[in-house]
Amino acid sequence: MKKICVEYIMPGMILAQDIKGIDGNVLLPAGTTIRDREKNLLLEAGIDYVEVKARDEAEKENYIEMVAQEYAFKFFMYVNPDSELFGELYKLVVELLVNSLKRGWVLPCEESLRAKNVERMKDLFLKDMGGPEDVIKHEVSLASFPDVYFKLKKVLESKTASAKEIAQVVSADVALSAKLLKLVNSPLFGLTQKIDSIERAVSIIGEQELSNLALGITAIRYFKDIPPELIDMNTFWKHSLSCAVFAKILSSLLKIPNEEFMFTCGLLHDVGKLILFKNLPYGSVEALIFARENMIPVVEAEENVLGFTHTHISNLIMKQWEFPPSLIDIVSHHHNPQGAEHFKEAAILQVADNMANAISIAGGGMFVVPGMEEDVWKGLGLKVELISQIVAKHNQVLKGLLSAIL
Repeated sequence: MKKICVEYIMPGMILAQDIKGIDGNVLLPAGTTIRDREKNLLLEAGIDYVEVKARDEAEKENYIEMVAQEYAFKFFMYVNPDSELFGELYKLVVELLVNSLKRGWVLPCEESLRAKNVERMKDLFLKDMGGPEDVIKHEVSLASFPDVYFKLKKVLESKTASAKEIAQVVSADVALSAKLLKLVNSPLFGLTQKIDSIERAVSIIGEQELSNLALGITAIRYFKDIPPELIDMNTFWKHSLSCAVFAKILSSLLKIPNEEFMFTCGLLHDVGKLILFKNLPYGSVEALIFARENMIPVVEAEENVLGFTHTHISNLIMKQWEFPPSLIDIVSHHHNPQGAEHFKEAAILQVADNMANAISIAGGGMFVVPGMEEDVWKGLGLKVELISQIVAKHNQVLKGLLSAIL
């Protein structure tokens, strides 16, 4: 190993460089074997990262495995330790972490994962002085959902819409049609021939299916102005896209019709968070920090800090935008499938969200795996032996999809 955050140093590692104090004197010389005393000294001196090495290759392999296990474990503290799903996901995450560490990835320190520079931003209201309805009322008074969705919805509701009519509506929005074509030609669909027109895409994919994809992409464009100091939007949409891919793959395995619809549910499952970031920046960041420091799911931290969650917001804003009732139901219950009318779809989305959170850990994901009830997982009837195959297929499909949508 090379550079490592002091928080994750394992006993017996050897310093590969001199560590100097603020006065310039050597605090710990290169070659020092790090035990608890040396580790505490480094932490007290405010040193975040150090260069370390092992005595031999076997010891190095052992250290990497131990560090990966310890780092991964805290992200699974909220879930049932006896769950076959999360046991399998934990093993996969450790494997991914080991591979990342061997490639030189540096585990992030706690401080580097916190949002900063939000002093200039103001919340819409303070805790207990407003609720989800106030957030939505304020949001829709400032901006309306893009017209292209409502035009497309009107055409579809006519029940006599042709592929040509749908294509005309979509093609009128050049940016939307370009992204849809990139998406349709991506590994997500695995088509053997290139689709070069929206009309052709409609005939191949289906009217409702393509419209669902258009809905997801249109929603993404609505959230283009979230301040970067609040959230890295590329990271946010990568998680959303990861969840969408998992939802589509799981739906296919479980014979759920309209996989593209489930893809859209995955893509939009966290839109409520973005509404919160726009209207309650301080509260949103406080919830993120609370989740991180206490190693609990963000949805639990939101309830504690704000008094409501992003799923409440998603439910209200999607109703305001006249999204399909089934999509609203599934997205609003992806942390509580038992309360959904479409239980199986909401459960699939919950599994997809957990899997997306889990595999992001080896790339700097900062929040715990949210977990799910064991009877919900077992109710799906999915064999745990398929999890590694699902992850492998997800990784293959996800590559290049981000550029296709964003």
